[in-house]
Amino acid sequence: MKMKSVLGIDLGTSSVKILQRYTDGSLVKAKAGYQEISPAGWWNAVKDALAQSDLETVEAIGLSSQVGTYVVDGKEVIGWDSGIGAKELDWIRKKFKVEEFVKEISMPHPDILSYPLPRLKYINEKYSAVEKVCQPKDFICERLTGNCVTDPYSWRGLVNLETKKYSDKLLNAIVFSKEKLPEVIRETDLAGYTGKIELGEKVLPEGIPVYTGLNDYFSALLGMGIQNVGDMFDISGTSEHLGVIEENLNVHTKMVSGPYLKHYVHYGVTASSGASLDFGLRLCKNGMINLDEMHRKQPPIFLPYLNGERAPIWDADARGMFFGISAGCTEEELAYSVLEGVVFSLYHIYENMGMPRAVRMKIAGGAAVNSVLNQLKAELFGFPVDVQQETDSSALGAAMVASIGAGWFTDYDDVVEQVCSTKMRIEPTGKYNEWLKSRFCIYKELYPAVKAQYEELRRMRK
Repeated sequence: MKMKSVLGIDLGTSSVKILQRYTDGSLVKAKAGYQEISPAGWWNAVKDALAQSDLETVEAIGLSSQVGTYVVDGKEVIGWDSGIGAKELDWIRKKFKVEEFVKEISMPHPDILSYPLPRLKYINEKYSAVEKVCQPKDFICERLTGNCVTDPYSWRGLVNLETKKYSDKLLNAIVFSKEKLPEVIRETDLAGYTGKIELGEKVLPEGIPVYTGLNDYFSALLGMGIQNVGDMFDISGTSEHLGVIEENLNVHTKMVSGPYLKHYVHYGVTASSGASLDFGLRLCKNGMINLDEMHRKQPPIFLPYLNGERAPIWDADARGMFFGISAGCTEEELAYSVLEGVVFSLYHIYENMGMPRAVRMKIAGGAAVNSVLNQLKAELFGFPVDVQQETDSSALGAAMVASIGAGWFTDYDDVVEQVCSTKMRIEPTGKYNEWLKSRFCIYKELYPAVKAQYEELRRMRK
């Protein structure tokens, strides 16, 4: 008799990942890229990845997805990285006080264009006859089950995270009906059951329970075992999230603070770490970077703003920059500078969070396999870095939600204890801490020094 399994489906920015977890703890993965960024492209990729999976053993499916991307009437897509919503966000921030946001959505409203309010206000003004708006996970859920439902965390900024309901006050302010949005249910609630879906030579059986799950960020936190006060984390990917779990809401932070499961999460998000790391690794063809050698050579300092930057400078027009290139500079030095610049961008967020105390940092995501990055993080932050056993943490988190729904585990504490584990720990040596901090001080001064020039470049591009 075959072992039973659960599936975690994670819709990323460029591909779908499926993690299949069996009752004995073994994992099997499938992946499919998008031929196009569209609802049809997402759905075709989901079907391609499902066709690679062992479907006869599946007892439950959990979902996870990027957020901040909106689908208008099942067709037009406004991506998470779009610049749409700037004037709408400004209008919203001026209309409501912080205290009103905390009452209505359980958190301050961050300066993020992709949050629901600015985007829905824009959509309402551009599409006068709009009938339905959802996000990628909501769309896939409907294709799987026939029900367009969502979790409260995927619509942070519009849902009161205590009552798990949309804010009528904020929706009325932008004149948008909640009837046009997915129904909100808890992330561990049953979204529905699969219909019979043809997958080429395979068929997804009907009647499999589907659980709505979490947004990709919160799903990744769950997959890393992040849930207790003091847990610090770094999730790498297209963007990078650095933060900590806290006991109370931080109302006055310049970063993002809001409810997460039992407590509050306080964090900042970069915009360009993934693109910067890809760029840096292309520079270093042999893949060999020696920290002792870099310490001796004093390589350039790099601003990793290839696609602009979110926290903590909030400038979509910022761009990458090398500072201090000498005549004998090697490709390895440039590559090191890029990796160091990404770590500096995280430490910059950490400073703006007030440098909360932590005993370790858990890391996951694609870049968690890079030993130089891991060592730099340990050295600069000054505490151990724990690389998680499973770095595809969003897909794992989705599978964990499904396994609670299937009755394999009783709650989050139970599933985290049984499923999440550390692959390795990187200890700081203390050898590079002062050197890195002195270079970081230069790094912080570079952006303010060239901010006006970034604005001039933007005008020249028009």
